[in-house]
Amino acid sequence: MDSVIRGMVGLGSSKPVGMGGWSSSDILAAAQTSPQIALAKARNIPFAPYLLNIANTFTDSTTLTSQPQSFQGGQQRLDQVSVVDSMMFQIDGPQAFIGSQGKAQSDFFYGLQSGITATMEVQGAPRYAVAPFFTPIRTLCAMLNESWPFGWILSNNQTISMQFQQTIPVPTPPVIVTVTFRLWQPLGTEFVGMSSGEARSALAKMGLATDNTPPSS
Repeated sequence: MDSVIRGMVGLGSSKPVGMGGWSSSDILAAAQTSPQIALAKARNIPFAPYLLNIANTFTDSTTLTSQPQSFQGGQQRLDQVSVVDSMMFQIDGPQAFIGSQGKAQSDFFYGLQSGITATMEVQGAPRYAVAPFFTPIRTLCAMLNESWPFGWILSNNQTISMQFQQTIPVPTPPVIVTVTFRLWQPLGTEFVGMSSGEARSALAKMGLATDNTPPSS
């Protein structure tokens, strides 16, 4: 992991880095894993939301496990460091109770108790598993939305891959599962492809030191 930035506090907060989690008022806690994010905050660069989906369609009730799926649009890697702070899911069964007044209610409760599970891993460098075993999709999303201690940072050479499984065969195929990730990215082309070393060097020039660089006097 990248070095912790010393001597910095969250924007609008008196708490030192590391005491707070990911939030709009304490974003510099993310500096523990990303000097790029710390640099953006030091420069007062605004962050923009960015939504990416991973989707899978179960076309029948016999193919229980899907192929690995990544972000829609063929995006193999992110182009810059991003913070994931929310993950949502939706399950659609367009043929279930079609034309019935109770379709919306049926769809709502099916989404909560569908029996669909998923795995998740981060691919790239470093590569690691978030959910190596099939986990109920509602549990998986709720876990992330409870907030990771210092923000979930994805670098510009990483992506997310998921597999989906029917533990209860879908009653009325097709069933479409869509998982949406909300990411925050610093605005500015200078952050596209920026390495951690470049970010640390820029921070040092601003008098903001990392673990391995003494703070300026």
